[in-house]
Amino acid sequence: MDTQARDNTLTIAAIGLLAYASADIAHHALGHGAACLGLGGRIISLSSIFVNCSLRGATIDLAGPCANLVLGVVALLGARSASRASSTTRVFCILAAAFNLLWFSLQLAFSAATRTDDWAWPMHEFHVTEPVRYGMIATGALAYLLTIRSIAAQMAPLANPPARARTIVFTAWLTAGALACATAAFDHHAVAAILRHAAPQSFVLSLGLLFVPARATASRSAGEAAATIALSVPWVVAAAIVATASILLLGPGIAIAI
Repeated sequence: MDTQARDNTLTIAAIGLLAYASADIAHHALGHGAACLGLGGRIISLSSIFVNCSLRGATIDLAGPCANLVLGVVALLGARSASRASSTTRVFCILAAAFNLLWFSLQLAFSAATRTDDWAWPMHEFHVTEPVRYGMIATGALAYLLTIRSIAAQMAPLANPPARARTIVFTAWLTAGALACATAAFDHHAVAAILRHAAPQSFVLSLGLLFVPARATASRSAGEAAATIALSVPWVVAAAIVATASILLLGPGIAIAI
């Protein structure tokens, strides 16, 4: 039975958009933003690519990737325990785990290697030595590979036929990039925001997702297949609302003070 032919592409795109949005919101709002406010600071501007806080410090910097790690682990656990849930819920958990954990692990490796981005100030503040820095790079790379492996294991029932997993993954990956770039297009420095931030954090950080279908196909069991993903109006409407809010609010950036 060709399950892929009956999967609804619009629903898959909506789930992918929401899964990526969970990583973006976790990193910038729940991570950097919440840490800024929690420490008594004022958010001068919160966007989909940057949080400008009135305070500076390692805690605020690390809060972003740590939020991705926590949400990614929770989503992965949810995917593993959602065997009886609907296919849409299971796919959302899988993709949310992928976007969050791939973001965390590759950013760790890149930031440690280049001494830039979220891990740079903590490395300076805690006087991280070269052996520890190389260990951080290796840890990030290993975590990235393990994430791909874990996501592929959860995707196995969706790889029957193999083209089905490829459709789900590529649709989600492209939708994530489209949302990130469309939101950044409303930034005051749109071109730089897209090329230097939005495209890398959506397309590049989640590039490992594209290796999932092949591994999922190799690890699937004979006759194992998840239920068809039908058109789901609630998922599509939720994605439309989130996309609109992201573009209109996080695009130009908002200020928050408590």
